[in-house]
Amino acid sequence: MSSMAQQQHVVFVNIASAGHMNPTLPVVAELRRQVAVTYFVAAKMREVVEAAGAAWKNLEEITHLSEEQKAKYVPEGMPEEEYEFPVSMVAGAAFQLPELLAELKGLSPPPTVIAYDPFLPHPLVAARVLGLPAVSTLTMPGPGVIERPAHVIAKWESNEVAIRAHKEIKDAYGVDVFEHGGLMEFYSPQRSIVTTIDSLFVPPAKGMQQERFGNFPFTCVGPLMDAKLKRVSHPNADQQTSNGLPWDVIDEALAASKRLVFISLGTVANSHFWDKKFGGQATNNGLHNCTGKEIVQFVFRTAFDALKHEEDLLVVLVVGCQPDVLDGLPGAPPNFIVRETVPQIELLPKCHAFLSHCGANSMHEALGFGVPIVGVPLFGDQVPNSLSVAQAGAGFSFAQPLENLSSASLRSSIRQLVDPSNDNTFRKAAQALSKHMQSAGGIRRAADVILETAWGRQSAVAGA
Repeated sequence: MSSMAQQQHVVFVNIASAGHMNPTLPVVAELRRQVAVTYFVAAKMREVVEAAGAAWKNLEEITHLSEEQKAKYVPEGMPEEEYEFPVSMVAGAAFQLPELLAELKGLSPPPTVIAYDPFLPHPLVAARVLGLPAVSTLTMPGPGVIERPAHVIAKWESNEVAIRAHKEIKDAYGVDVFEHGGLMEFYSPQRSIVTTIDSLFVPPAKGMQQERFGNFPFTCVGPLMDAKLKRVSHPNADQQTSNGLPWDVIDEALAASKRLVFISLGTVANSHFWDKKFGGQATNNGLHNCTGKEIVQFVFRTAFDALKHEEDLLVVLVVGCQPDVLDGLPGAPPNFIVRETVPQIELLPKCHAFLSHCGANSMHEALGFGVPIVGVPLFGDQVPNSLSVAQAGAGFSFAQPLENLSSASLRSSIRQLVDPSNDNTFRKAAQALSKHMQSAGGIRRAADVILETAWGRQSAVAGA
């Protein structure tokens, strides 16, 4: 270990979400071979953080405001829907900054770089206050996938809750969080790691993104996966472990030339949005008036009907942790294996097709193993993600699922993806993308980017 490496202390700051945390955990494990690592995240994620080798520090979630925070930032009488996520993130950040700074100052050895999720503004503010370099970890294919209309940005930033918190941060620390960023887009001007490959990267879009951070450096490192590490299975799970799978049944089916289909719609619709409408997060795919439960059950019902008579298919369905997820649905067909959670990156290499919401991690993990995808996006970046899969020839996109997803269309798309012949262009396209991902550098490249950023800062200070 070099003397410079011995001096490093990498700090991670993240939100308690499977999609945002899982790609960082293998990087933590890689960094721990060389340097100290401390991870700030909500208490329910302590188990996976410590399993990766980092020291854990508590950071309360800020997607929902506490009563104390409401009293400080929310005008009397303001309806909850006007200050909920993502507006709440700025108020929560302002409230947490003093404690976060105190914790960072108390670390030994002192932190030398902060790696953080760009949904959070306060790690970047803390880095500037402490004179530390920062690396944002973008677990989507680039900022352009969450481009928003100017009027939406203006509405969010003119919200009184956002105004109060924004002013508090600027007055206390001299940092204008909206000067070079926006809600859920607080990227680092030093470096951003992106868990995609160059051919799938979506750069800053014209308008706010180009104006505020169009010149920021983004480095694509490909998917960040390690099947040996404990992962977040579901944010609402009591323990972050996956339900067991009957691997013998799966292997017997594969030995008998059956085709394995995996269905998972991620964790956010099955938690945060379960009984809430997607609203503005899903205006681009017609699901703004749907709750998570409504669309999840629609997809499951369609899959049951589409695949129940396909005797050469074995289907693994992940339903999540909501107790009423299957209420009112017909019983699962006999060719379905139903589980609350599964070890996704252990299962995917055995699969011939993946029906996915096209969250960035799920999309990249599947393509990383050369598995073609049926995309049924639910909100946000999942829509352009699914379209990029289709454009690459690696699957299908049902970008307007209430309009174009049916038993017939789903059955047809699955049949094409699982085709065992050499004429299966979808499989070939997915395998080509897999090769590109394997050469992007992955976990080691991500760790190197973080350390290079820290070393660059130290070298600059030493040479001053």
